This record gives sequence, C-alpha cells and structure tokens, in this order.
Amino acid sequence: MRYFSKSPEEWEKYDELRKKEKETKEKPKKRIIRWTFYIIIFLSLLTIVFIFIGRENSRLDLPYNVVIKGINVYLQAEEDYYYPNVLDIKVILQNTNNKETHIKIENFSFLIINKENAEIIYSFVFPDIVETTINPFQTILIFDLLREKEIKALNQGVYEARATFTINGQNINLNKSFKYNQDLFLDIQNKEMFYLSDEFPTVDILLINRTNQIFESELNGEFIITKRDVEIYSQSFSYGKMSIKPLSSTVLNFKIGYNLNPGTYYLVFNFDPLNQSYVTTINIVDSIEQDIEDLDLILYAISTANRGDQLIFEGLLRNSKKRERAFEISKIVFKLFHEDKLIYNYENTDIMRVYIPELGTSKVFDIANTKSIVLDRSGRYKIQFIVESHGNVFSKDHTFVVY
Repeated sequence: MRYFSKSPEEWEKYDELRKKEKETKEKPKKRIIRWTFYIIIFLSLLTIVFIFIGRENSRLDLPYNVVIKGINVYLQAEEDYYYPNVLDIKVILQNTNNKETHIKIENFSFLIINKENAEIIYSFVFPDIVETTINPFQTILIFDLLREKEIKALNQGVYEARATFTINGQNINLNKSFKYNQDLFLDIQNKEMFYLSDEFPTVDILLINRTNQIFESELNGEFIITKRDVEIYSQSFSYGKMSIKPLSSTVLNFKIGYNLNPGTYYLVFNFDPLNQSYVTTINIVDSIEQDIEDLDLILYAISTANRGDQLIFEGLLRNSKKRERAFEISKIVFKLFHEDKLIYNYENTDIMRVYIPELGTSKVFDIANTKSIVLDRSGRYKIQFIVESHGNVFSKDHTFVVY
C-alpha cells in the first residue's frame, strides 16, 4: 500500500519525537511550579514563626512598639508638630490574645527631651502599682500627655518622647523622635482650575508665620514655567520687605505676564532670601466646554458613624473620556436631613471652573471647607447633593446611620 503522507512507522517516530519535544518544553514549567510550591510552603512556615515570635517572645524590633506574650504596648506620637500646636502623645496597651489577661504595671515614668542638648522638657513619674484584667482584643490608655500637661510653643528642633515601666515583671522601654516646627510656611494656589490661552493666569502666594517671632525679610526671587523639563518662560519678582506677625498670614497676588498654549505646565517659584522653591501645576485650554452630559457624579461619604463624630463628605465629578474636560459649574447645593427633617442647607451660585484630566476625577465640594458638622444625634441621616452646569443637573442622595 502506498502512503501519501507518512507510513505508520514514520508516524510512530514522529509521535515519539513530538512527545520528547513536549516533555522538554514542560520541564521548565514543572520546575517553576515545583519551586513556587516550595516558596509558598516556606513563606507560610515563616509567617507562623513570626506570629509565634510576636506573641511569645519579648518584642518586635521597633523602638516605640513592644509585644510581650500577646500584650502590645506602643507610644503614639506624630512625626511633626507645628507651632503653636499642643503635643498629643499617648502610651497605649492592647490585648491581642483571645482570652482575658491580667496585667501589673509598675514604676511608670515618661520624659520628653531635646535631642540636640539633652535638656529635659517634661518629666512624669508614677511609682504606684496598677493592676487590672483586660478583655480579649481590648485597648486601654496607660498615659495621656494632654491630661497631665499642655506642652506647646517649643523651640524648633528634634525631640524624643520616652516611656519606661514594667508589665508583669518585664521591662518596657519605648521611645519615639518627633520634630517641632517653627517656620514660615508658603503655599502657591491657583485661583482657577484652568485658564484660557488668551488669559494671563494669576496665582496666590500664601505666607503663614508659624513662629513666635515677627518675620521681617525681603521677598523676591525668580519665576519659571516649564513643560516636559523644557523652560518656556521666566521672570523675576520682588515684593519688597515683608513684616508678618506671629501666627499671622498674608496673601500676595502674582500675575503671569505671558500667554500659554493649551496644555499642562509646571510653575516654579524660587524664593532667594528663604532659599526655598515651590512647584505647582497650571492647566491651559482653548475654550470652555458646554456639552458635559456624560460626566458622572461621585459621592465620598460615611455609611455609619457614632454620636459626636464629624461629618465627612466630598462630591466629585468623573470624566470617562480619554481627553481632558474644562467647564464651569453654576450652582452647588448640599442638604442634610435628620429623620427627614432639614437641619443644614448650603447653596453656592458662584461660577466655578472645573478641570478634569482624561479618565480622571475632580473634587468640586468638600463639607470640611464649608462647615464643621458634628453628628450629635442618633438616627437616620440623608444627604442631597446637586451640581448644575451649562443646563445639566447632576444629583445624588446618600443615607447613613449614626449610632
């Protein structure tokens, strides 16, 4: 018989060859799978070891956090404090065990020192013994600096908080460094989210004297516009001698005397006497868009809260197109109801420019910038939020419960 392709023997050899080729290709995959399996087992065992060490051994390797037999003790402090803010430092204990634990605290002491000259700023000693039983996963406050003394207006520098005591016979030493800042703060703020290409953009220079002395200095420097690391324009500026009292602020208006083509640019302000530089961005467009029906309204808000909590709410607009959007908002309405009764009403009809990058979002409202609202009543709340722009109305409701 004549075979038009291959004989049975040839096909058999061909199949064997293909099988060997397949096995050769599969070897690296099997090796990868095998090593991946080994790695997963190793990581699982390592996790168990760390959990065991964290619960049963003496401590985690953090100067402000210690774990002893499931009792987690930590010193809570900010990395930075700003004049004239009060130091808020706490020592907290948490029972991470799933059973009640008896604790005995002895010889508690707390210090704040200046790390530059070792000066003791504050000292607290409580030699008495304190014993208590804490429930599973319960957290208790061991020490609260705010309850003992109000410490503020420190000189600028680096400080260290130290807490030393014993728990169930085990020595505890906690420490954490922080910086207390006294300085002149500057911020560059755009007056609008975008500007037209035939406009001269203006920005505000905000200066806040967060020191205990009058700030007196010349304020001058250089202003630079860049795009993709290419310098587009630069100019010098000078506001003469400034005098700002402690905890006072001033706002300076800066007008860019240059028309920019559409795009996003970096604005760089170099303040020579302060030896500081500040950078912000600016968006330039050809025209204001009128057709914005396809925008989406997004609400960021709490779903539940406790009595006494502050209301958190933000309203954003989302752009689902692969191009930037630049338009104006003509009206914003925010209403808060408690058990269907209106308790707060906000309405703003000032024209507001909004710029949204492609496939991005832009915040158009934040209740924190309008009013501080404390949720002092239990029950059901409802928020009505409305945005009007170029004849379009975007509206959403949100409900939440306060316990």
